[in-house]
Amino acid sequence: MNVLGDKKQQLLIGSGIFICITIIGVFFIWYKQKENSTWETLPSSSSSEMVSKQSESQSATITVDIKGEVVRPGVYELPHDARMQKLVQMAGGFTKKAQQKEINLAQKLQDQQMIYVPNHKEISPKNIGDSSTLNEIKDGTNDNTEKVNINAADLTQLQTLSGIGIKKAEAIIAYREENGNFKSIDELKEVSGIGEKTVEKLRASITI
Repeated sequence: MNVLGDKKQQLLIGSGIFICITIIGVFFIWYKQKENSTWETLPSSSSSEMVSKQSESQSATITVDIKGEVVRPGVYELPHDARMQKLVQMAGGFTKKAQQKEINLAQKLQDQQMIYVPNHKEISPKNIGDSSTLNEIKDGTNDNTEKVNINAADLTQLQTLSGIGIKKAEAIIAYREENGNFKSIDELKEVSGIGEKTVEKLRASITI
């Protein structure tokens, strides 16, 4: 009887030890898997940060169109904080005919902006030495020198027109880029936010 009792006791002890070892083993395996999964998430997190930084760097550029009296007119991509001087340099600089004093080289550029560099003939009045002509310019009665060309004006020039803020100026440029140059002043009515009253108000100040 004692022999049977001893065997049962040994069996119980052995079973208890086996169960303890099994529990410890399962816990160890679970802990290792959890630790590995934690380490695996780190690269994906850092990679997402890299993608985010790349997208930020891509969006940190602007596209600007420069026309007129520059060596290489065209569309250029620049840093988002670029100034006019950088754009002119990329376009090869001014031509000999350029009216440089009309261009603000310190101006900060904007995305989708169109810059037009005029020549001397477009700026200077024909009879500059005639005192009567000079008086007309001062009085604002010379329409040719006062009018803004809506097919060539950039964002800044358009905003000099009465009633045209940055939103309407952007709308004019967007319409021009999508549909080409305006064929008539009345076509300005097709631009979003600009009605017949605005066109009539601007008619004496604009040209095509």
